Amino acid sequence: MTFDDVIASRVRPLAETLMREGFASLRIAQDGVEIELSRTGCRAPRAAASAPAPEDRAAPAYDVIASEVVGRVRFLRPAPAVGTSVEADRELAFVETLGIRNPIRSRGPGRIAVIYVEEGQAVDYGAPLFAIDRNA
Repeated sequence: MTFDDVIASRVRPLAETLMREGFASLRIAQDGVEIELSRTGCRAPRAAASAPAPEDRAAPAYDVIASEVVGRVRFLRPAPAVGTSVEADRELAFVETLGIRNPIRSRGPGRIAVIYVEEGQAVDYGAPLFAIDRNA
């Protein structure tokens, strides 16, 4: 099994579980392969805090755009802002890794609901970057 196969078959699903379930760390060992993932430097979202939604009303489901690489976040100009409408698949930022620009795209129309990172912030694989409200 190559390194890319390990990433695709084991690490990526674990990282997605780590983020989705809110774990601080996750460790798995099987067949002589041991993988440990942990979240570091997670910051609160920059969106304004609002009162909890009533139980009879479902909370909005946002499409969370997560980092696919480790590096530093760089916003494009004009910098994305909470509440900005995105008409189509737009590049919002990029994660710089060893001088390589890895684009972060909105993946379709919607409204930027949450920006989880700041300009120049270091991010790990699977770190949430943006939340897009597709119903807006």
